[in-house]
Amino acid sequence: MNKIALALGAVLLAALPTGTAFPTPAPAPQPVPEAHLQLTATRTVHGIESTRFAWLDCPAPHLTPKHPSHPHHTSACTDLAVAHGDLDHLPGHTTAICSNDAAQITVTANGVYDDRAVHWQHTYDDDCHLTLATGQVFDF
Repeated sequence: MNKIALALGAVLLAALPTGTAFPTPAPAPQPVPEAHLQLTATRTVHGIESTRFAWLDCPAPHLTPKHPSHPHHTSACTDLAVAHGDLDHLPGHTTAICSNDAAQITVTANGVYDDRAVHWQHTYDDDCHLTLATGQVFDF
């Protein structure tokens, strides 16, 4: 009987894993840099300017209702994070729907990104070039 118990114990012991299998902890999530930017887009057609603006707050909008929030908040914040807050390095789009309207457009971003002041401006020949360069950041 002792030999059977000893053999059964050896089989059970052999079936146990040899190393301690503790799950490795997941890496701590990287904090999303905070941003509070006022974005403007000024279109000039036949010498007449029209300006639109929106606020982009990342990671979550926390504006009072009197400020227009960005309509593409999530993708704009993602693109801004990919560019590390440098609007000259936004991923943009590889394709865009373009019209024959040659309305020059000047866009600006002013505010704070990851505790750094942001004062940025660029002029594009038209909406098509703007979309290719900036994606949905200035799509409001």
